[in-house]
Order: sequence, then structure tokens, then C-alpha cells
Amino acid sequence: MTPKITCLLFLLASYSASADESLLLSNSEALKDNQIKTETRVVEVISEDEFDDEVQELPSLMQKLQIEQAASRNPYVLLPHKPNYFLPLTYQRSPSNREVNRALSQFADEPLEVADGFDHPEAIFQLSLKYMLAENVLGPMSRIDLGYTNISYWQVYNGDISRPFRETNHEPEIMLTWGIRDYWVDMIRLSLNHQSNGQNSTLSRSWNRVIVDVTSVVDSGVVSMRAWWRIPEANSADPDDPSDDDNPDILEYMGYGELSYLKLMKKHQFEIRVRNNLNFDENRGAVTLGYTFPLTSRVKGYVQYFNGYGESLIDYDRYQERIGVGIKLSDWF
Repeated sequence: MTPKITCLLFLLASYSASADESLLLSNSEALKDNQIKTETRVVEVISEDEFDDEVQELPSLMQKLQIEQAASRNPYVLLPHKPNYFLPLTYQRSPSNREVNRALSQFADEPLEVADGFDHPEAIFQLSLKYMLAENVLGPMSRIDLGYTNISYWQVYNGDISRPFRETNHEPEIMLTWGIRDYWVDMIRLSLNHQSNGQNSTLSRSWNRVIVDVTSVVDSGVVSMRAWWRIPEANSADPDDPSDDDNPDILEYMGYGELSYLKLMKKHQFEIRVRNNLNFDENRGAVTLGYTFPLTSRVKGYVQYFNGYGESLIDYDRYQERIGVGIKLSDWF
């Protein structure tokens, strides 16, 4: 080996060792610090004095309102609206192939039925976001938000029919919300709400509502009363006519409002929601129970139970009972 090549190899080895040593020192310093360099900025939030005493006694609620109001002014931020959760394990008592069979038979000479139907177990997830369009429209603590909620029912364990999404409900809405001080009502919201399953023909379901929501903070919890008025549509229900009413009797099953109570504890939350059609001759409604508990600093465990009508739009007129367990990524408060 010539002296020039030997010298060159020695220089390369020396450089490589030096580089490795520098890299190790750099990595060592990074591991030692184990932090990204940060800087402090001042963020203004709503003063505690702006809240009633009942709200101040619930730190998680007050903190959510403060952070949400500050974050909503950032144009790059989408805020949670309703809870966001994923229930990978749910069991429905009465899976139904009724609507699929009806769709298959619509243009056939005789009734048809699917060979393999929907299973009892399935996964459910809900994604719900909102974006503030304007604030202080009716004075302080008032705003207009655009919201969207998606809830999907996924036959993920049903390999016989290629694991389809059995049903997906879409719910866009525009909401006017304002807070009220020194009164038994703490928040009033007026919403223009559309809900549909994005299907056509006999599988189509949709309705439009004007919703009034009144919320009051009580001892260790929040009570919410919602009432809705359905915007009228054509009375007929012809599957071949997309302009008519897909579900003219939906109020008989979904009712005219909802009452809910959310119990706020230190690290746990319990929720109950009740709907009813207020028809004592043919009484129908639904109850939903939810329990949230901590798993990690960012993720909560979630157990949900449903009993009644209107869990999903496709089967709004079919009684259903379900139990599910999973995780909740964001809660009401």
C-alpha cells in the first residue's frame, strides 16, 4: 500500500472517529436534556370573575371554557364539539338486515335476502369538531360556531361480508351560543341542524331541525335540556323521489327533545341522556348511559350503554340494546 493511500485512510479513519465522537456527544446531550427548546408566550384567557360561582366550583368545566375560548381564536385550530371516542368492542342485541333486503328487492320480481347478514359485534366511533366563525355577536360570551359530527357503525369482525361500514350518520350544524350570568340558565344555544346517512333510494334517511339547548350548572354536574322542531318536508315517502320525506314518522321514535345530566368528578364522569316522544299511547324513546374513567394522562376509558329507538338513522324505528367499551379522546368537559 502506498504512503499516500495509507495517509488518506488514516485521515478518513480519524475524521470518522471524530465525527462518531461528536455525534455521540450530541446524542448524549440530547438524551440528557430530552426536551425540545421552548419559549414562553402570554395567552389571555377569560378571567375567573366572569363565571358564576357554580362554574368556578367545577375547575374542569371552567378550564375547558377558558382554553376553548383562547384556542378558538387560532385559525389553525379545530375544536372538539361533542365527545370523540372509539368503541372497538360493542354488542348489539338485534342486528337487522331489513333495509338491505328491502333495497335488494326494490327492482326484483320477488323478495331477495342477503346470504350473510350483519353480526352482533361491531365497532363504533364518533368524530365531532367545531370551528368558531364569529364571537361577541350578542355581547360578551357569545359566538357562532360551525360544527360537524360523524358517527360510524363498523362491522369490522364480519369477514363474511368484507367488514363493511353498516351505517354512517353525518350531522353538520351552525350554532349560536351565548353565556348568561347570575341566572339559573348558564348557557343557551340555538342550532340549525341537518342529519343524514348519505344514502339514496330506500336506504336514505335525513331530517332538518331547529334546536334550542338550555344548560345549567348544578352541584357537581351539568344539566342540559334540548328541544327541537323539525323543518317540514313533503309528506310522501317515495324511494324513487329524492325530494320527498325519507322518514315522515321519525319524531314518533326520536321524540321532540332530550334531557341529559353529566356528573363531574375529579377524574371520572357519568352521563345519562333520555329521549321520549311524549305519546303515552305509543310511548317510545331511548336512554344512553356513559361512564368515563382515566387510563393515561391523555386517554380515557369509556363504557356506553344504549336502550331504545333512534341509535342510528337507518334503524330509527327499530328497538335496539347495546353495550360497548373503548376509549374517549375528548369529553364534554
